[in-house]
Amino acid sequence: MTISSPPVPVVSPPEPPQALTLVCANCHTTLTGEYCAACGQRHEPHIHTVAHFAGEAFESISHADSRVWRTLWYLITRPGFLSREFFEGRRVQYLPPFRLYLVISVLFFVVVGLPSGIDVDVGDTATPQERVEKMRAVASELEKDAGPASDALKLAAGAINAQAEKESAALGQPAAKSAEGLQKSNAMTQFCKGFENPDATANRNYARLHAACARIAEDNGAELGKSVIHNIPRAMFVFLPLLALAVRLLYWRPKRYYVEHLLFLIHNHAFVFLALSILTLLKMIPVVGDHIGALEAFIWLYLLWYLFRAMRNFYRQSWWLTLTKYLAVGFAYTVAAVTVLLLTALYSAMTIA
Repeated sequence: MTISSPPVPVVSPPEPPQALTLVCANCHTTLTGEYCAACGQRHEPHIHTVAHFAGEAFESISHADSRVWRTLWYLITRPGFLSREFFEGRRVQYLPPFRLYLVISVLFFVVVGLPSGIDVDVGDTATPQERVEKMRAVASELEKDAGPASDALKLAAGAINAQAEKESAALGQPAAKSAEGLQKSNAMTQFCKGFENPDATANRNYARLHAACARIAEDNGAELGKSVIHNIPRAMFVFLPLLALAVRLLYWRPKRYYVEHLLFLIHNHAFVFLALSILTLLKMIPVVGDHIGALEAFIWLYLLWYLFRAMRNFYRQSWWLTLTKYLAVGFAYTVAAVTVLLLTALYSAMTIA
């Protein structure tokens, strides 16, 4: 007789806990990782503390700094490199081209448009007469500068001269205008001769120019200079697309998209603005500004070489063909720049009244 053992109860393994489906708090898309695939927001279920915020701030700053310094380094040292990287798809490690241009152009026009950054330090014990002489000396130095930024610097010099004349008039002294100031005054006088008398037909544009000429004569063009410097950044949004059309005509084979030429010019202008901003800031330092001749010459020569090398690296054409197109682009740039500057000055004159 066999004795059967009691049946052993079969114990089924416990069911694994059902996985919790995580959704993005911003757009409610199902999450598959730390970041949302739809909107890019990071999933952070824990409670935020001061230490957490401090850590996030440090991470953001360090990450941003790495992109900024990497982008600026390649922008300065490797002509045409950033434009090639962008169109070859390697973009995340660099600042976006338009953001880079906007930041550097704002820096440039702020530096160029701030004459107070040069002449404000006249000493706490400076007399009114010493202050006037200092302002005249600074304006004279600005008028001697050359290069693409000279027009803006001369406008700034005009603003300083105008302020000096106001203070000089308050002291009962005769006005002392520089040769550059006299030339500008004569040119402005010739332009405004046609708008001396009110228009009998009540034309709105004529009335604006009439009022503008009266304002220019009153303050020696100081307000016009400030207005032009203020409007030049806006004019660049017209100037660069027009220049990109001219470049496209030169590089029609092999066929390229218009935006390639535009982005290439944006990177180049970002470099030019950065170089000129550094040069202008160096001139503002008294010790450096008095002995900057060799460094200034080097910056201008490097700038000219940089633009040529950028064209070779980006478009990858022969040395002689690139040089020919480099000179053609330079001519087109000069004509377009003068035209846009004159239109900007005219628009500024019509809006300051």
